[in-house]
Amino acid sequence: MNTPMKISLSDIRLMILCEFPLSTEEFGHQYYDGDGVSKNLEEAYVWYRIAQCASNHNVDSLVNYLGSTLVKSKCCKLSSRAKHIYTRALQH
Repeated sequence: MNTPMKISLSDIRLMILCEFPLSTEEFGHQYYDGDGVSKNLEEAYVWYRIAQCASNHNVDSLVNYLGSTLVKSKCCKLSSRAKHIYTRALQH
C-alpha cells in the first residue's frame, strides 16, 4: 500500500521561491495517476491549485477538469486548503 507524501512547508517554499512550480505540478500528477502514492483526485487538485498559485498555468485545464468532476463545495474547500498551504509556505 502506498503512503501519502510527506512534504514540509520549507520544501514547498523552496519549490515556489526557486521557481520550481513544475515540482508542485508533478506532485499533482503523482496523485492523479497514483504514481508512487494512492490515486487521489482531491490531493491532485490541491497540488495543481498550489501550482496555479505559483503562477504555473500549465495545470489550468487539469484544475478545470477536476473542478468539473469533483463536488463544487469540495472544490471550494480544497482550493482554500491549497491557498492556505501556499501562503503558509511563503511565510515559513
